[in-house]
Amino acid sequence: MSEGELLIVAVAAVLTAGITAVAGAGGGVVLLVVILQFVDPLVAVPAHGVVQLVSNGTRAATLREQADTTLLRWYLPLLLPGTVIGYFVADSIPRDGGRAIIGGFALLAVWWPAATAWLSPSGGGHRRLPLVGALSGLLNPTIGATGPLISPVFRTIAKDHVSFVATFAVVQVCNHIAKIAVFGVAGFAFREHLPLILVASVGVFVGTRLGARYLHRLDPAMLGRLFQVVVTVGALRLLIGGL
Repeated sequence: MSEGELLIVAVAAVLTAGITAVAGAGGGVVLLVVILQFVDPLVAVPAHGVVQLVSNGTRAATLREQADTTLLRWYLPLLLPGTVIGYFVADSIPRDGGRAIIGGFALLAVWWPAATAWLSPSGGGHRRLPLVGALSGLLNPTIGATGPLISPVFRTIAKDHVSFVATFAVVQVCNHIAKIAVFGVAGFAFREHLPLILVASVGVFVGTRLGARYLHRLDPAMLGRLFQVVVTVGALRLLIGGL
């Protein structure tokens, strides 16, 4: 990647991490869409996974006292097996097809979030969380950022918005660790893409700290509208280019 492209990624990382720290989810999709403008999906997804591990890990550490980690015992059992299967699916998809799939998912996440409403447990129950973990693992290597897909589940369970942001950050840390491990075992050369990973990681660290500081002051609805515009433009470029 050129210096100009790395600068674009760095700025996007700061902004998207700030959005996620306030809204709880969504910024990862924007950052992935930006990275995909410059590299192939099977490079963007694992590199993005490392960056998002930094982003969510920073947020989880900052808000650790508000996180409900008891949910992990329901969510984790099928996450890694799903991720392994998902990797083989992603590896079989042509690169342009991968871009189109991610672009299509991003548009779905922005304009039809109710599509995954059936995943949300009713009555505060957690029985669907193993299914959610399996689905997240299966799709994560292909679409790269499953946050908008599974975040409504944890939003339903959380006692308040800050608890949701904290708990979902912990869940995303687990998602990205599983994805990084699977791509690493499969032979992905993380060192070859170190400049991209480092620049974006520093950006998300800064953005997360700034977003967490202003978590109670900013309007999530306003950020949601900005998120819709940015994702739509980038996703349409991926979708049109892939097709």
